[in-house]
Amino acid sequence: MDTIMNYLKNNKIHIITFTILLIIGITAIIFTYNDYSFYHQPIIKITETNEEYISTETISFGYHDEIYKQKIKGIILNGEYKGKEVTIDNEYHKGQAYDQKYSKGDELFISINEREGKIINVHIERYKRDKYIVILIVILVLTIYMVGRIKGLMSIISVIANIIIFMILVRINANGPSLPLMSFIGAIIFSILCLTLVSGFNRKTVAAILSSVAGVTITLLISLLVIHITKYQNVRFEQLELLTRPYEGIFLSEIILGGLGAIMDISITMASSLNELIDKNNKITIKALTKSGIEIGKDVMGTMINVLFFTYICSCLPNLTIYFRNGISLNLLLNDYISLEMTRALTGAIGIVITIPTAIAISLLLYKRRLVK
Repeated sequence: MDTIMNYLKNNKIHIITFTILLIIGITAIIFTYNDYSFYHQPIIKITETNEEYISTETISFGYHDEIYKQKIKGIILNGEYKGKEVTIDNEYHKGQAYDQKYSKGDELFISINEREGKIINVHIERYKRDKYIVILIVILVLTIYMVGRIKGLMSIISVIANIIIFMILVRINANGPSLPLMSFIGAIIFSILCLTLVSGFNRKTVAAILSSVAGVTITLLISLLVIHITKYQNVRFEQLELLTRPYEGIFLSEIILGGLGAIMDISITMASSLNELIDKNNKITIKALTKSGIEIGKDVMGTMINVLFFTYICSCLPNLTIYFRNGISLNLLLNDYISLEMTRALTGAIGIVITIPTAIAISLLLYKRRLVK
């Protein structure tokens, strides 16, 4: 009992802060479960679905796909037709590449065609997903605070600030400046803001910021060199075909920003590790520090490359699921559909590998005066 009381006394501020965050989170979740009136577009909740098989059609590469028709009944939850039951016909393929199967309990945005105050027909637009997003955000915030306390909150603040800055840079780009240039400037700002908020302004943070910027710069220069030599050979831009801007600028910006998180992680890991070694023994030699830094780099390099790889692959996971479900071969998939993601992942991996010796060199340069000769 005394142990519990001592814990509560020593962590009073953290408990109060966590309780406030929990109350805010629960309030936000309750609100999103009942926010239908705040939307101008009509929303329905599906109360009943019935489906029947229609036919089987042959699709690309000789594979077959079954077609089903759903009879969906739902209640309108907002607007002038609130409380009215509507019926919607929905046709979908089993592969669900271009359409969707819906289930009882789903909440959907709809469009209503009306005449003389009467509903003629209803079309499904998309899912209403805001409540799930809010639940995930609340869980994330509470978990980060439980683990990281104040630093965790600073991490959340840095993410929000970076999102705002990113939106500003995109708007500036819309007025003419080069997107890769704006992305590079953004990478510098993101590194400074994120690392400073999380680690404070000190020698360790400066080393991490310089390492991050150097890592991104070197990665970009290597990418430009390879692009100049290969002329984008075997890099397919089909997934960007709906863009109205040149593909190359988008691709370079994705390289800059895509690997930034991993590069920052490597940079702060190396800077913090070497800083801790010097704090424990300021008589350690440069040679020993370098060797230790390389060993630490080897340990984190593999995991960070895997993180980057799975991040890019997960970005096209919906497409991969559809492709596999519709019988696309792995060889065709690698060559024609995910070459862009593979290229980004490999480029980011180069950035991670380069950042390790760069971070060691910059950290040693900044920490050198703290060593006792």
